[in-house]
Amino acid sequence: MSEVQKEFQNAVAIMVKLEDKFIELVKTSNTDVAFKNELLYASQAMLNNDYLCKVALSNSLSLRNAFSQVAACGLTLNPARGFAYLVPRDGQVILDVSYRGMIKAAVNDAAIKDCIVELVYANDEFVYRGKRQSPTHTFNPFDKKADRGEFVGAFVEALLPDGRVHVEAVTAEEIYVAREASELWKRKRKGPWVDFFAAMAKKSAIKIARKYWPQSGPKLDELIQYLNTNGGEGFASHDVPLAVVERVIGANDEVEPVEPLPTSNQEEAASEPSPAAQPAEVDPEPERADPPAAEPAADSAPAADPEPQAVEGEVMPAKEPEPKPAELPEKVVKKVAELVRRASAQGCWAAAKEYVSTWPEEARQYALQQLKAGEYLAASEGE
Repeated sequence: MSEVQKEFQNAVAIMVKLEDKFIELVKTSNTDVAFKNELLYASQAMLNNDYLCKVALSNSLSLRNAFSQVAACGLTLNPARGFAYLVPRDGQVILDVSYRGMIKAAVNDAAIKDCIVELVYANDEFVYRGKRQSPTHTFNPFDKKADRGEFVGAFVEALLPDGRVHVEAVTAEEIYVAREASELWKRKRKGPWVDFFAAMAKKSAIKIARKYWPQSGPKLDELIQYLNTNGGEGFASHDVPLAVVERVIGANDEVEPVEPLPTSNQEEAASEPSPAAQPAEVDPEPERADPPAAEPAADSAPAADPEPQAVEGEVMPAKEPEPKPAELPEKVVKKVAELVRRASAQGCWAAAKEYVSTWPEEARQYALQQLKAGEYLAASEGE
């Protein structure tokens, strides 16, 4: 058996182990995707993309998360439907959802009955008639993009459950800001925003429009949250105006300014295929190794008595919070706390440690201490 065949079988085996969880997610999420069918579509995707298979094995946690998202959102991987795809992106496997898939999720959630999203160019004839009446949009669909002129925006026309029409006009400036705020575009200047601009612009327009639909279902919101975080389409930069963030993703909480974490497997970039050898992307929960055996918080510390384990019904005393060094400013302490939270959520401890490696000595030592403690806690709790 060749190495490629072994990798394929191992990647499929990861998904096979998810059968019980997948079926349970389908029940709790009230979706109708079938495990065996989705396993077949996912296997076909890996069979046709060796790089996807390699990423799935090097980052199996992201594969499990992406495949579980299929059950949760109810969007099939059937390539003939074009709703969702498993794709390798930035060292992870993610469930990439097309704008058609987002519309399908909204319809399944009864947020809308139907939806049209169109891009508008300068040479098109476009007449906006308000939010409750369909606009007039006239253009030759066979014209080349250059003949249609500069991209000026998009509109999303949704048929609401009560029969009314809702039209949301989105300017090109808003879509460009959404692109600039995307962590994937900001760091790489490549990917789906380059290869599939029209599709990404439509997705951004739907993200904006859905905030104005009277009934916005939870599945669509959860799907957008997944795309904004794991998919790299979200707003990781604190340089983006809050009003823009609120319009696109509905965020209302001010986020402590923390620079983006390096994404998964970044520290292993040297071992990955060169960009030229990697297939093009189609449209960050990195792999976390199995929890290591418990280690003391500091390498040089003597072995201590094991901490008492909680017994059901017993209330364990809360641990005293780790005191911060007196010389560290509060801003650094908050930044470290946010770093630990994000590393814990994404499982990217090695990337987080690499991220702080260039910090000043005192801040670096404090950050590494907190990261090690957080990693130990996460390993103790398990996945």
